[in-house]
Amino acid sequence: MTSSRRWVLATLALTGAALVLLFAIVPHRVSGDGYVRFLKLDALLREGTLGAERYSYIATLFAAPLWVFGDSRIWWCARFNVLVLAAGVAGAWWTLRSGMTAEERAASMLLLAASGMMPNATIDFYGEAFSAVMVGTGFGLVFIEHRTIGWAAAMLGVANIPASAGGLLLVAVWRFWKSRRLDGLAALLATAALIVLENTLVRGAPLNAGYQGDRGAVTVMPFSGMPGFSYPLILGVVSLLFSFGKGLLFFAPALLLVGRVRRARPELAPFFDASLAFLIGLVLVDSRWWAWYGGWTWGPRFLLFAVYPSSIALAIAVHQPTSVGRTATTMLLLAWTVWVGVSGVVFGLTGLDECIANGYAMEHLCWYVPDYSPLLRPLVLPPDALARWQQAWMLFAAVVYGVLITATPSLSRASLRRYSKEGSCD
Repeated sequence: MTSSRRWVLATLALTGAALVLLFAIVPHRVSGDGYVRFLKLDALLREGTLGAERYSYIATLFAAPLWVFGDSRIWWCARFNVLVLAAGVAGAWWTLRSGMTAEERAASMLLLAASGMMPNATIDFYGEAFSAVMVGTGFGLVFIEHRTIGWAAAMLGVANIPASAGGLLLVAVWRFWKSRRLDGLAALLATAALIVLENTLVRGAPLNAGYQGDRGAVTVMPFSGMPGFSYPLILGVVSLLFSFGKGLLFFAPALLLVGRVRRARPELAPFFDASLAFLIGLVLVDSRWWAWYGGWTWGPRFLLFAVYPSSIALAIAVHQPTSVGRTATTMLLLAWTVWVGVSGVVFGLTGLDECIANGYAMEHLCWYVPDYSPLLRPLVLPPDALARWQQAWMLFAAVVYGVLITATPSLSRASLRRYSKEGSCD
């Protein structure tokens, strides 16, 4: 067995270990939006009634088979998104086979499962993980494997979070402008029909998504307490991209590598272009929403899809022979991406209760102030003690980083030269 094949197998084994740890060791919950989704599913399967509350039934219905577990069904629903992630990892391994080497695919699977924003998204019964996996898998099928069936997966992911239709709109327009193909526009229309159908069946009106009158608490922030899409666009865009507590630049920094990787791998350019178009659409729409920050949750959960282009770009960049400066940059981005995963799983929003005291009066501290950033706070004010599962994940993350940096060609060559010198006979 070649060393390359051994590395791939070891990396895939670590990916499996990450999924096992997320499922069996990391604590889970069903809270907030996830609890509303669970109650809707419970009412549907127990009483046959459709709850008119906000949030789509699409992802929730995929969890319906977990109902067979009876009294432990809530335990299983709390881990539903780990199963979604496992399916997404398997789907990504297959859809990326024609655009990446086995080593790059293995690295991207490990990054997707064990780093960045995705691990945190598996801890609760929220719907963002399902949408991100479905859209990511669908785009891989359409833009890498050239299979139009991928639009069906993307449609389900978008319809599950109707606000993400703005992202699909930009993808459809880009697709038509680039190749004069109408399949993206057809997928957009089908998605709109699916959203309208669910609204009509569940809430009695095609445009009623259940958010009428939805608004946040009134605080010192000048645009607080306003409903709907009332937040100033420029403030929302800057906040979603650059804020310390919610900014995509901090939670998915490997997106900075997409341009370099896109030039090196033109066969993947359509996938990256579509992914960036989708993300731009998400940012533009969510920036106007009064709760652009995603509520009292860790990270920019509305932008979870970013894990797909960032993981793939980082996996390829790690394997690319390049200058010392670029290699150092890649290693720093890799280290930070792994830390983002540690932050989301091990620390979450621990120690930040000041932000929600007195009716969320100071919640903006956790959006903008470095001292209250969930990424930076544990580095300077760590908890007094960590549970064993937290220690286990941190040790695992260190192993993940150690394995991934061995894929860097310049480091590998240096190691080989060092080994050759040390093992030579003088």
